[in-house]
Amino acid sequence: MPERSDTAATLTHQAARLGESDPARARELLGAALANDYDYEPAWRWLAELVTDDGERRFCLDRAYAIKVDAATARARKALAAVPSTPPAEVADLIDPPPPATATAVPGRPRKTRWVAVGVAVAVLLSVLGMWAASGDERGEPVHVALVAGMTGDNAVAASQMERAVRMHLDTVNAEGGVHGHPVELLVYDDEDTVAAAVGIAQRIVRENKVMYVIGHAGSDTTLAAAPIYQRARIPAITPSAGASMITDGSDWYFRSMFGDRTQSDFLSVYISRVLGSATAAVVHEEDEDGRSGRETFLESFGEFGRVTADLPIAMGPGAHAASVQAAVTELGTHDPREPILLAVKKKSGLELIEGLRSAGVTAPIVGVSALSSRAFHASLVDAERKRSLPGSLTGDLFMGTPMAHDSLSGTAQVWADAYERRYGERPQWQAATARQAVNVGLHAMRAGGLDFGEDHLGQDRERVRDTMASLKDKKNSFPALLGPLYFTANGSAQMAVSVVTSDGARFVSAPTQFTIHEPLTEEALRADVADGNVIAVKNRYLSRRQVVATGININEIRELDTAAGTYFVDFFVWLKYTGDHVAADVQFVNAVRPDLTLGEPLRDVTKNGHTYRLYRVADRFKSALEFRDFPFDRQRLTVLLQNRTQTADQVSYVTDKEILDQDPRVYLRSGADATADINQVPNWVASSVRFYRQTVGSSDALGDGQATGTTTGIHYSQYAGEVELKRDTLPFLIKNLLPLVLLIGVTFLCLFFKPDDDRGAVSMGVTAILSTAVLLNNVTSQLPSVSYIVALEWGYYSFILLAGICVLITMVRKRLAVTKRDHAEQVLSRTARIGYPVYLLAVVAWFALVYA
Repeated sequence: MPERSDTAATLTHQAARLGESDPARARELLGAALANDYDYEPAWRWLAELVTDDGERRFCLDRAYAIKVDAATARARKALAAVPSTPPAEVADLIDPPPPATATAVPGRPRKTRWVAVGVAVAVLLSVLGMWAASGDERGEPVHVALVAGMTGDNAVAASQMERAVRMHLDTVNAEGGVHGHPVELLVYDDEDTVAAAVGIAQRIVRENKVMYVIGHAGSDTTLAAAPIYQRARIPAITPSAGASMITDGSDWYFRSMFGDRTQSDFLSVYISRVLGSATAAVVHEEDEDGRSGRETFLESFGEFGRVTADLPIAMGPGAHAASVQAAVTELGTHDPREPILLAVKKKSGLELIEGLRSAGVTAPIVGVSALSSRAFHASLVDAERKRSLPGSLTGDLFMGTPMAHDSLSGTAQVWADAYERRYGERPQWQAATARQAVNVGLHAMRAGGLDFGEDHLGQDRERVRDTMASLKDKKNSFPALLGPLYFTANGSAQMAVSVVTSDGARFVSAPTQFTIHEPLTEEALRADVADGNVIAVKNRYLSRRQVVATGININEIRELDTAAGTYFVDFFVWLKYTGDHVAADVQFVNAVRPDLTLGEPLRDVTKNGHTYRLYRVADRFKSALEFRDFPFDRQRLTVLLQNRTQTADQVSYVTDKEILDQDPRVYLRSGADATADINQVPNWVASSVRFYRQTVGSSDALGDGQATGTTTGIHYSQYAGEVELKRDTLPFLIKNLLPLVLLIGVTFLCLFFKPDDDRGAVSMGVTAILSTAVLLNNVTSQLPSVSYIVALEWGYYSFILLAGICVLITMVRKRLAVTKRDHAEQVLSRTARIGYPVYLLAVVAWFALVYA
């Protein structure tokens, strides 16, 4: 029997594993799961798969659909529509008994019954229309995508974030109509981070023959085990986190939505050599495929700059693991304390090694692979420091490679991260971002690949998806993904830079010096850049140094919004923190009304130990493209954009300063000059939020500048944005501008009560209402600039104009019915119009409330 403490989810996982080998036991476990939580929808879905009676299957599907509206469940229920519903024996005792028989109703007044019937009919009609509207985008058969990761393995947290990110994106895609009208359904498989389970899952996916492509697996061992299976079945796959080079080197059907170990080792080798200034390094690696690949690629890359003085393995078996960790700590304690240590290990071993090294007094810089760059890993270090009562003892001198630095997210990525946090209550780790990139590039391949979307063409469609992914081979042919342009190297790994993050004691932030992939314009320019030291060669790759500028903006006041011109006045402080050349402070404001607006003279200018801090105050007019489709329920985003005047994004990058990251976002709404004041001084508007982010913009070619850095795909600049979102104070606006319309609505309604022979008066009132509404609409929209689209308020006025026109038509028809002595028909039309008029108005109001509330 299951333990009473087992949760419904635990029992359902156990039942799923027993589904094929012991279905009777699996059904028993699902019954126990539903006894714990009757509303646990996955248990009902699994029970529906295991029962053998169609009536019992219908009962389980009905219950699952009542808990969660799901397209797949709806289709399964539809197939069993004619089957009577019967509860399975496992849940029979959980079903409420039928109520006692009640006395038959006494016939009531026919008029009341008739109106109740009409009300029910209207409700049913509205429900049908609502369901039709909700399902209108799901016209085609669903397309399936698989996600395979260790949902119950050692990296369950990262796997959970992958699933959440993929589901969140697919929810958006399906709400917008899916892919060419086909909803995309996610099938999640748990490989438990073990090779045996990964092989079984891959074989199951091939056997089921449903998915268009696979996202996964999460680790290199599991991915390498599954890759040949997908290759033979010709199913495209893309891993969001497995870095071993052999995965994509050995398969033209496997891709990677982040950098591989070869790229990571190149970047970390250059960082150790050029930034940390060391010609030697020690390597500690786990004896799994991720560790072996990280070690081998680092030995190759670092051999270009120096030598590895120690190569220390960490055993994976429980018996030898602790001993190997202690042996590595002991060995490294004898090395030069300035010699960097590379850790090619996962979270558990990384924590043990860092604790052991620091406890042993080893103060050397520690450089880690991407597995150690997550927020969860940093939180574990901080928690260990707290237990030791030694703040900073473990987080100092850490340098981790990562595909995503939270302080340097672009505008799109920042919006996504904020939405993820609102939905799930936590900030996304980098694995969530790379999983989102994996599903998104696959969807792009489905949209662009000319697919047939039929079961008979699944093999051809998969090949087209693979070919479309393979066509993303350079920046000009890239896909605009979450973390930047996504395109693949010749061996299928994403071509992207490795960011290096370091700890500020509270989180990982971007290190002040970074490197980026250099794409030379000519061989001659490349030789000159290498000779000058601007570009560093490592293996067959070239990297250029990038200066990272920690940037902060504190807004004092925003006022004088001119919606017609799209301009506004902003007063704000801005500060820059950087190491190295002061060219980082040579910035301009690209959306200022005055094109020559610069920072001016700093209020504070401090340089100490090579670190510079400069503070400025700027007050001037700026401009943005305003959007009025939702007027008067519109929200306007007013931005301040700064950009370096001469340096490209490959040379200077502006990121969010940790002082901004440490603040509650609500603080941004208070004035930097007067904390008691609100930043918003625009009448009839409310400041709802402020956010800060970086973005990269540029041209598609070199603009004639043959000496510009990295100009093979154009010149790109790093921008930093401070964005204030204002929402219109709608209620006073509506009261002021809609009151005359409300009076017209009331007057027009009266024309329906005129006698049929008084048609001239009723028609005159209707026509007058139409003309008056047109005048009112012109007055209301006169404050807007010239726009080519219909704004939200116009739809409301047009709805009333239509209603007034219908009233005129009804008046004329009533007159005709009266003249031809069809009194009964005239009375029915009159009553219907008097009822329909307010119903129509309520429907319009309800629609506006639903869309804009």
